[in-house]
Amino acid sequence: MLRHRHLPKILAVTAAAAPVAAVPQLAAAASATHTYAGPGVTMRWGTVRVTLTVKGKKIVKVTAVAPTERARSAFINQQAVPFLDHEVLKAQGAKINGLGGATLTSNAFYQSLLSALHAAHL
Repeated sequence: MLRHRHLPKILAVTAAAAPVAAVPQLAAAASATHTYAGPGVTMRWGTVRVTLTVKGKKIVKVTAVAPTERARSAFINQQAVPFLDHEVLKAQGAKINGLGGATLTSNAFYQSLLSALHAAHL
């Protein structure tokens, strides 16, 4: 369930990783790192896409792209995306907090995240 918090003052921007889907076949491959991308989810101001990097059954990296073409979108998403990425790493799943003030980004992020988690069998 996506809960909302207020937008934090300052956070850094993350870059998106190239999406690659993979399923480990052997025990040795289970410790390998694989990347899973959710679909791009279109919201009013653009598209949000989440990419997960997974090692075994642990999420080790979360990256997302979100609209930054408008000054307001850039301001909101430069703060919201790193917060949401951190929430996923902390929760190791979809039980994350969204952000008030970034509701559209939070909701689109969540939808893309669910698909990426499903692809990763998490």
